[in-house]
Amino acid sequence: MNNFPSKETVERLRREYPAGTRVELIAMYDPYSKLKPGDRAMVRGVDDAGNILCKWDCGSTLSLIPGVDRFRIAGAFTEKIREQILAVRATGKANMFDISAVQRIAYENGFYELVDYLETDRTAYARFILTGE
Repeated sequence: MNNFPSKETVERLRREYPAGTRVELIAMYDPYSKLKPGDRAMVRGVDDAGNILCKWDCGSTLSLIPGVDRFRIAGAFTEKIREQILAVRATGKANMFDISAVQRIAYENGFYELVDYLETDRTAYARFILTGE
């Protein structure tokens, strides 16, 4: 019996979790893992078995197993958040690296998604400001 996912499933996972994606652990059923709910990681890739290769902020490199472990994309960067960042920048009222000022302007403009995003994923926000990615 073959327990490996199909090539289509692996390709879907690679599209859904490209390298650089931030994930947050909800639950892991590995009794030897020291990871706990709320821990975050940067995805390094998806292997041919469909495991999501991670570099956890705590230093672990334990992979996530879709369908076994429970996790989500952390602070998912959406088109709406991108538009809100550009709208804040267009005001000219803040240095975009002054997170507190950006959050204040976002809140004043009703950009609550951006306010939350800045709380959950500042690294990805800074990468967007620096590279546009």
